[in-house]
Order: sequence, then C-alpha cells, then structure tokens
Amino acid sequence: MHTTTSKIIKLFYKHPNFKLCLSGHIHLREKLVYNNVTYICDGAVSGAWWEGNRRETAPGFGLIDLYSDGSFDERYINY
Repeated sequence: MHTTTSKIIKLFYKHPNFKLCLSGHIHLREKLVYNNVTYICDGAVSGAWWEGNRRETAPGFGLIDLYSDGSFDERYINY
C-alpha cells in the first residue's frame, strides 16, 4: 500500500515494457490487470499462524516463472 501510487503508475507509463508489479505485505491473494500491467499480491509464508484462511486467502505463497520475452506464469501454492 503506497501513498505514492500515482507516481508509480506514471513511472510504468514511461516504460511500456513493464508488465508485472509484485507485492505481498497485506498477506492476501489479489491479482488485477490495469493498463497492461499485472499487479499481484500473494499470501504469506507465515500464513500457517492464521490456522486457516484469512479473508478468504489460504496460507501459501506465489510462484512466478519469468521468461526472456517478458512474459510470465504465476500460480499460488497452498500449504
């Protein structure tokens, strides 16, 4: 959660090859695409402390494969 979101988005516009933005601090699973940039927030490795789902996010972590052409695959691994 940034207070400078508009500055970050303007930076992305200056670099059209930018395709992926990752975060994780809020420990929830969220994915959205905005102006051709995919924003992913994944769960938390510490999620086991929750003893179950937290706000509909199961304990887990994101696994992302990055490719030389700029594409990527992502998935969420529950544990």
